[in-house]
Parts: sequence; C-alpha cells; structure tokens
Amino acid sequence: MKLIIFGLLLTLEIGILAFRCDRRPYGSTTKASAADGRFKLSVIDAENTYIPEQLYTVQIAATDGESRFTGFIISAEGATKPNPKNPRRIVTLFPGHLRPRDMLSAKYSDRCLYSVEHVIASPKTFVQVYWQAPESGNGCVTLRAMVIETTEVWFEDGPPLTQQLCEDTRQPDDVTPQLNYNCQICDEAKYEITFTGIWSRNTHPRLYPEKDWEPRFSDLVGASHAVDYILWIPGSLASQGVRELAEHTNTSKLEVDIREKIGDGVRTMIKGKGHGYPKMNYPTYAFVRADKTNHLISVAVGIHPSPDWFLGVTRFELCQEDNTWLQEKELNLFPWDAGTDSGVSYESMNIETFPQDAISRVQMSSYDKDSPFYEMDIKDLHPFGRLRIKLIRTYQKECVEETTGEENTTEEEMTSTTEEAQTEIESDEEEASPSEPDAPSRYQTTDLASGEGGRESPIVTDPESAEECPMSQWQEWSECEGECIDGQIVGYKWRERYHLVDGIAVEKYDPYANYTATKEVPKYCKLHHDTFERIECEDVCLDDFSNEELTAERRVMEPIAAGYPWKM
Repeated sequence: MKLIIFGLLLTLEIGILAFRCDRRPYGSTTKASAADGRFKLSVIDAENTYIPEQLYTVQIAATDGESRFTGFIISAEGATKPNPKNPRRIVTLFPGHLRPRDMLSAKYSDRCLYSVEHVIASPKTFVQVYWQAPESGNGCVTLRAMVIETTEVWFEDGPPLTQQLCEDTRQPDDVTPQLNYNCQICDEAKYEITFTGIWSRNTHPRLYPEKDWEPRFSDLVGASHAVDYILWIPGSLASQGVRELAEHTNTSKLEVDIREKIGDGVRTMIKGKGHGYPKMNYPTYAFVRADKTNHLISVAVGIHPSPDWFLGVTRFELCQEDNTWLQEKELNLFPWDAGTDSGVSYESMNIETFPQDAISRVQMSSYDKDSPFYEMDIKDLHPFGRLRIKLIRTYQKECVEETTGEENTTEEEMTSTTEEAQTEIESDEEEASPSEPDAPSRYQTTDLASGEGGRESPIVTDPESAEECPMSQWQEWSECEGECIDGQIVGYKWRERYHLVDGIAVEKYDPYANYTATKEVPKYCKLHHDTFERIECEDVCLDDFSNEELTAERRVMEPIAAGYPWKM
C-alpha cells in the first residue's frame, strides 16, 4: 500500500513539474507535423525580455493572412534549477499566469498546467490571450503553442511556435540605484530639488478625473539622510505619514516624522509647495544639504484624486562611486501604491486594504477595464512628474577622524546640534536659486496683496524680499462649483492674483494689451508667492437650466469686473 501511495505521489509531482503534457488534438492519431512558418506565436511589445508582473498579450497569427487554424493550446513553461535542499532533484520556477482574453474563444486548459486552449473548433486566422509575467527572480519563461489545422494536421513547438523571454533587469528612473556605503567625501554639498508635474488630461487621458479643478499634487516632502534611515521603500509597509500623503495629499504627519529625526539620521528636510489646477505643471523648488554621512535623499508627492498613489524616489544616492558629488540628474516619476487602499482608478470609492499591503508599483498593464493603466505597459506610459536634482555648490570641509568619545557628548551639545540643523532647513527653504540674476529688481513698488482682499503665503518671512515681489489684489472668489446632489453643491471655489512686472500683470490675458515683450518673474517670487487659492465649499444649487444661465452670465461679466490694473 505504501508503495502504491508513493507511486501516486511521484506521478502527481512529475505531472505538476512536467509542462510538456500531451497536447495532441482530441481524436487525432497522427504525429505533429514540422512547423512550416504559416503560424507564429508572438508576445506583443516584448522583444525576448519581460518586465516582472507585467501583463502581456500573447497571440497566434497566420503569417500569410490566409491560412486558418481550428484549435490551439498555449502553455507557459518555467525555468528549472536544482533544489537547494536536495541538489539531485529539480525545481521548476513559476512561469506566470496565462488567462483567456475572451471567454468565447479561449478557456483554461483542463489537461495542461499554466495553459489555455480553444473553446470551439472553428476556423480563425489569429487568437489572443493574456500572460501575466512572474515576479522578479523567476528567470526565463518559455511560451509554447500547439496549432490545429485539421484533426490530422497539427503543429507544435519549433521557432515559429515557441518564444523564450527572460527577465528585463533594467529599472525605471525612480527605482533606487546602488548605494555607496563607504562615502568618503569630506566637502558638504547643497542641491536644488525641482519637481515638475506632468500628469494631465493630455498626457494621461484614460479615466482622467472629469472635474478639471480636482487634480492636484501634494507638497513635495522628503529629506537628506543617512543609510540607516528609511522614509519609505518598496516592499515595506507605509507609515501613517506616508499613508496620509498618499490617500489625502496631507503632508503634516510626514513632516513631523521627519523633523523628529533631524540630527538622528536626517540632515535636512525637503519641503516644496504643491500645485493644483490650473497650474499642475508649475515647478516646485526646494533646497537640501548633504554630507559624508547624510548622502541619500528620499522624497514623496501625493496624487489627488487617487486611492493611495504617490510619486517619489527613495534612498537616491548623491555620493558617486568615485567619491564625488553627483552634478545633475533628472528622474522620470511613475506612480507607487501605498498598499492602504484597494481602489483601482483615480476616483474609486475608499476601500481600505486589510491587512495593509506593502508599498509597490501601481499595477501596470492591468486587465481591469476600470484602471487607468488597462493594457498599458510602463515603457509606453508617460511619467506623472519629473524630479531634477542639481548640485548648486559645495562647502569645503576638512576630513575629521572619528573618535570613540561620542558617548561623552552632553545633552546640551546634542540639543545645539539639532537646533542648528533645524535652522538650516528654514534657510534652505527660503534661499533663492543662485541662477537668479543679481541685478536690481525690475519690479515697481505697488500695493501688495495683503490685508483685506488678499494674504501672503505663510512661508514668506523676509519683508524686504516681499517688497521685491509686487502682486495684484486677489480677485473675487469664483462660484462654488461641483456636482449637484439633492439640491446641494459640495465642491471647490477659487480665486487668482498675478505677479506685477513694470506694473503689468503677468500671465493674465488682456485682449487690449499692445505690448509684445515677455515679462519674466524671478524664481524666488514664483516660489514664495501664491497666485492661486482653492478652498472647499458648499452651496445650494439651482436646476441645470438656471445654472447654465448663471455660468454664461459670469463668463461675460467676470473679465469686466476684474478690470485691468495696467490701464488704470
């Protein structure tokens, strides 16, 4: 009896590991014919490599456009390697999942593992199915096809009907590069960090939020830090601060977490103003300092609306292998999933992920039609933003040998060091870019937007600098706009103001203006003075007809009411 059971288990194991199952057509008594090239197996948009966990379309097609086949089987076969526990035995690696694309033309095979086959034996020139590539570390995968022309004429394997794909080890820009664990640079460095949003209806049209005023980016938040500090990293659970940034574009908790680590793994906090409609693509600037110990940077930017998606880079290395500071780098940013919400689209309802999942790339090439990334390869996806890292200057420092007397450091000295680091953060945020010209300002002294009708950005602390950035008065708030539900509008209203250069409002459309010169606003003023404000609002909504009349009237009257300050 034991021998019988052992034999059955051995047969089952061999059947599981043996992908070369009997794929002979039902009822056929002939052997497979040699492939004549009329039918070909191919993986669309894959050239001998695959991106782990990517969804691909696999097809069998007639190469001459005329030949017909009536049935098929497509199988995925994983690579093999010796079992580390028993080298005399072989382990087969996971080859990914094959799935029917259309349940009317294909189904899961009931005789071959990791395979799909035809449903109805009818003449066809091509067929397509899905293949979800395995996760990283599974090596090469072989896809094989059996094609039935008639009951007695069928083909399998051979170059036209077999394709091997190996894992693509190339990584997107925002994936952590190799770290330099032995940075030996004595000089300190100062970098300018620039985040520019790209996400828009034009670049990412699929399922882009319908209400133009809703999309926005959170503030840019991050830090320069030591190797043993982690702000966020793929494969780990998101902190509460990262969760609030990803789900609600709220950076308050994450900023507190970073500040608490200043002097204890963090050198400088990175903070830049986030932008929303209609200035999603405006750059956000911040400054950061790095040294021999704190030579990594991590940043994050939340996306709204989204389930729990964010952009960013983690543990990016500034200290190069030859122990010089990185001069400049531009990174394309793609969405990450915080693992806290199970929504699949920008405007999905809140569906808490329980238990919480690890941070990972947002699923690309999704087979869910409600996803913005349905059947979309990351190689073909426009980045959602760009991060530019540029070395501004270095500060010469002498190399000091480390001593073992650190344990004798007094609490007063530690407090002094922490306060000095915090002061550095504030000065870095407020310092203007060195690329800004030193010539006297071309701005005229005019009324700033302060007091009634306007307010300054809270991050402006230098009155002299404020006088160099004249602004127009805030315009009136817009009407509360949003979806009307049960007679109530819950949405947003906004207002704008403009930078004044030589008394002219920059970026404001004036059909009567006769000037042609381009007016430039210094980067410092763009960074420290908001020109757009938006707040949530609630209002009673009228019927659709009345709303349309009011909206049309507002479009006509608003430019007249706003006035043109340069004609006064």
